[in-house]
Amino acid sequence: MKKFILSIAFLAMSFSAALAQDVIGQWKLEDGTAIVEVYKSGDVYNGKIVWLEKPTEDDGTPAIDDKNPDKSLCTRPLMGLNMLHGLKANGGKYSGGKIYDPGNGKTYNCTMQVKGDVLKVRGSLDSRGIIGRTMDWFRVK
Repeated sequence: MKKFILSIAFLAMSFSAALAQDVIGQWKLEDGTAIVEVYKSGDVYNGKIVWLEKPTEDDGTPAIDDKNPDKSLCTRPLMGLNMLHGLKANGGKYSGGKIYDPGNGKTYNCTMQVKGDVLKVRGSLDSRGIIGRTMDWFRVK
């Protein structure tokens, strides 16, 4: 009986770990303009831009974070920019984090959930996720 209980506990932990790992990887934004790589750092999940449809400006210089309200950050390149921060796994959902939108320079509360090869990413103004919008990101294979 003891072995059975230990086996069940091990399977449950393995299943939970598999669910948490599901989000790790590269995801293409629904508008196709960028790919974000989600990775785990400690006990939180973050995401950085690893591909841009338009990685350079018309003059050939790297695309920069020019809409950032912090003027000291306006010259940093978009490529490699961490735009997802501090999401924690809770079963098959991820919450408690932030998402930065370099398109408008704003930071929002963020939750995510994997549904097959689609990552449902919700950015919201409020911590409960009521006022916001959900985007579909698609797994890059």
